[in-house]
Amino acid sequence: MCHLLLGLPVLALPVFWLWPLSIAAPVYGVVAVASLAIYAYAVKAMRMPRLNGAEGMLGQSGTVAQVGERRATLLVHGELWTADADGEKLAIGDQAVIVGIDGLRLRARKRPENRRARG
Repeated sequence: MCHLLLGLPVLALPVFWLWPLSIAAPVYGVVAVASLAIYAYAVKAMRMPRLNGAEGMLGQSGTVAQVGERRATLLVHGELWTADADGEKLAIGDQAVIVGIDGLRLRARKRPENRRARG
């Protein structure tokens, strides 16, 4: 279906064979403007950043729910994720920013506000 919409200007060319120029030109103009609007929307959608999956989690923040020796559990968007502390130690209740993802394990570091408030 998408390819059909992108080829609409080509598919509308036969209107020049069927109707007189005074009718065919405005009809083709409307088709061309509609196609340009669809093209612009498609380009805008392709350039949007990823909002889901692993790439969508980078830069998001979560709350530390549990702390282990080397790992912590973060609550991010209502889901619990295992995270490796990247830098400082995390404490329960800290806000952490996701800086990387290794498989199903996050790499997180304290948010800058937490560092200033405790330091």
